[in-house]
Amino acid sequence: MVVTNPDVLLPDAPAIDISEARWAVEYISLMIEKLGPESAVSLVLMQARRELASLAHSASATVIGPIRIAA
Repeated sequence: MVVTNPDVLLPDAPAIDISEARWAVEYISLMIEKLGPESAVSLVLMQARRELASLAHSASATVIGPIRIAA
């Protein structure tokens, strides 16, 4: 079988926009506050928060990835 349309093999990856990254940072911060800073889950969430915060600080950030965070 020959595939004539290569777009069907690689669908468009969803983008995470700046407002979604900011929303996620706020929400993750609330979860960390509830769990406490010494929790193992909080350590993982802190890393995720740092990654998302770095996206939110970049005015021209366009992130393409395998997930989309919906507000």
